[in-house]
Amino acid sequence: MARPRGPALVGQAVWVLESGNRVVVVDPCGAADVFIRTGPEAVSHQDAVFAALADAGYPRERVDTVMLSHLDGIGMAAAVTDDGSWVPAFPNARVVLTADELAFLAAPTYEVQGLEALRALIAVGAVDGVGDGHVLAPDITVKETGAHSPGHAVVRVESGGQLALLIGHLAITPLHIVAGRRDTLHLEADAALKVLDAVLDEAIERSALVIGPLWPAPGACRINADRTPTPA
Repeated sequence: MARPRGPALVGQAVWVLESGNRVVVVDPCGAADVFIRTGPEAVSHQDAVFAALADAGYPRERVDTVMLSHLDGIGMAAAVTDDGSWVPAFPNARVVLTADELAFLAAPTYEVQGLEALRALIAVGAVDGVGDGHVLAPDITVKETGAHSPGHAVVRVESGGQLALLIGHLAITPLHIVAGRRDTLHLEADAALKVLDAVLDEAIERSALVIGPLWPAPGACRINADRTPTPA
């Protein structure tokens, strides 16, 4: 948020899902993004995130799974140390991406933010590649979409007849739901719009909660029949 005076304010979100006795974090912040990882405040920023999670009842040791819809700088799956090295941000959690995303990241054809951190997690055996339909926890599944990145995925939460969709970067802001997003930030722009259209069709049909990891508060909406979003 820009202000008349003083620095710009930047908000970040950590989405936490509980199902059975499992705690799943989806696309937590963007700790590998360059602007957060630059300067002496990097460590204090992530410590503030951990403190906020603990205050909400989710100390990072409680998390079982960290699901990344894709890499591309998204996801505080790793924490930077004082000496600049990377360690798991959630020490008891498996870090999950689709197998197709991991295969691409093994030899990427374009620069991907956060790759250094992910490679550090892979080196300590903390990362799993999963397929389409993988069950993260009871009622929580992975739906691979591709299009934005080679192995991009949506996280589906279905319980009691209700549906929530965490859509990753298919729509970086709610404006993309209304206006579409045909630009170079998608690997395959036309395919991404088709996938987003299908997601929105289901959201309208089932009155689903649609959640974007980078959206402004409240970070979630329901989609009206005319494709306009209503904050949830």
